[in-house]
Amino acid sequence: MLFPISAPKGPAMPSVISVFQRLQQAEDTARPPHAWLGALGGVALLALSVLFIWGGIELGVGSPRRLGTGAFPVLTGIALALLSLAVIVMDLRDTSDAERPDWLAFAAIGAALMVFASSVERIGLAPGVFLTVIIASLPDPSLPWRGKLLLGGIVALGCWGLFIGALGLPFDAFKGF
Repeated sequence: MLFPISAPKGPAMPSVISVFQRLQQAEDTARPPHAWLGALGGVALLALSVLFIWGGIELGVGSPRRLGTGAFPVLTGIALALLSLAVIVMDLRDTSDAERPDWLAFAAIGAALMVFASSVERIGLAPGVFLTVIIASLPDPSLPWRGKLLLGGIVALGCWGLFIGALGLPFDAFKGF
């Protein structure tokens, strides 16, 4: 008989929770990554800093008395280069096991950046920042929903006050409302 009519005998289908528990146990027993793997992140940041410096020089740094549009990218690129070199040196010297990456948090940050980039022009700075903070904080179980909403509101208000109020940048606080 090719297709049995009755249910097969034996253990039932594993529940989703038991599958996640097995995955967690497998990850716990797997060999932990070494800390020197973090140096790869430092190398990526160093490459990003070189792009900042190069782009800033292309824009024009200006003079110490009158800074050009490229001064800020160059200065932040230099700061990022110094910090990334420190990360590389510290991670290459470290012989201990590293913590496992939190891929869910990594994905949430990427999603938050995409939401911010695609929403600020459509709905305004304050709602865009609010959504960004909410999405970025989703993987954090220690912060309840009220805390996430409050944090999003405070950061959105702070960005409005700094970028629109104090610096006078040409952003719409709310658009389409």
